Amino acid sequence: MRPALSVTYVVVGGGAVAAGACQAKSPPRAVEVILRDAQGAAALTLVRTAVGCTAEPGALVITANGQVTSGGGFTFGPGPAGPELRSPSGAIARVVTEDGPPRRVSIIDPIGVPMVRLTFAADGVTAMDAARAPVGRIEHAPDGLRLVTGSEADASRKLGGLVTGANDVALADRFAIAAPLLAPAPLALPARALLACERLAALTPALK
Repeated sequence: MRPALSVTYVVVGGGAVAAGACQAKSPPRAVEVILRDAQGAAALTLVRTAVGCTAEPGALVITANGQVTSGGGFTFGPGPAGPELRSPSGAIARVVTEDGPPRRVSIIDPIGVPMVRLTFAADGVTAMDAARAPVGRIEHAPDGLRLVTGSEADASRKLGGLVTGANDVALADRFAIAAPLLAPAPLALPARALLACERLAALTPALK
């Protein structure tokens, strides 16, 4: 059954003219991504803006112009050996991306040792250490994208962090945004926020 259309009668030159009145569309909402701990408590909230993202806690404003992403003294952009993540005290890591397929992203420390290697597939992201041993997997769960470590085979399976939000974004893009937030690597929260914002800005539209 079609929804009822409200009708307004407007008097024009002594006659009544029926005019269909359609409700205005709701304005688009900013894409929001929330990093939660294993118990579900929010640890970081990223919101897409016209110029990049905001991040809470800390009222961090991140700008992303397609070349350099920066905020709170951290930057991610071109470096001598490829895209580089920097803090106020110096280089933190290089980020090496292989388009594949499969797509791979390696976060490498300043002396050249991989912190984590991420391999993307349609159903999840596999995380490996420097020796290419599996250390976790980001999976699509009913409540979001979840980091899982260990194995059911030896009862070592554990649920880690969870990323929720951005439900209207394609699943492959949600994995790309969530990966730096959930990756089992020694990265501070502002650095994770910066890397995730770079992907969020690249893969979702900005609100005008």
